[in-house]
Amino acid sequence: SVPPGMLPLCRQPPAWGRAARQSPGHLLTPCRAFSNNKILVELDESSGVAMMKFKSPPVNSLSLDFLTEFCISLEKLENDRSCRGVILTSAVPKIFSSGLDITEMCGKNTEHYAEFWRAVQETWLRLYSSNMVTVAAINGSSPAGGCLLALTCDYRIMVENPKFIIGLNEAQLGIVAPFW
Repeated sequence: SVPPGMLPLCRQPPAWGRAARQSPGHLLTPCRAFSNNKILVELDESSGVAMMKFKSPPVNSLSLDFLTEFCISLEKLENDRSCRGVILTSAVPKIFSSGLDITEMCGKNTEHYAEFWRAVQETWLRLYSSNMVTVAAINGSSPAGGCLLALTCDYRIMVENPKFIIGLNEAQLGIVAPFW
């Protein structure tokens, strides 16, 4: 909890080069944070870089709620002139995102299916066409739609761990991706 009138502090990685050798450790800089049920966003105003952490246990599945909150968070960052880039990562251990939430695709009505697929497409298009630099910091397994989110970013980096997988398993199953 941050006292009124005070900004929370973000941990900033050390600078590269000579400055890093002169002052080891991490600096704390003011940041603005906002959060909803499934996404935590921290914007470091000094660097202009936001960290968007997925926090939808157990596997950060891409449900309608998750996709909606993701788009709202990304739009807020795009409208903030101090934000130049965003790093997507997970707050859930061992998983970046498991992909589409299967429960959204069975036992629902036609309107729900249409809304869900519109949200999937909007998420992809918003991330793909973002005016910010986007980076996926993949800190766990990322199959299917999780891989799609990572591939949509400008840059991707994945933790090296043989237990973590990434890929479009839909192709192995013979499922054709939507035209977009």
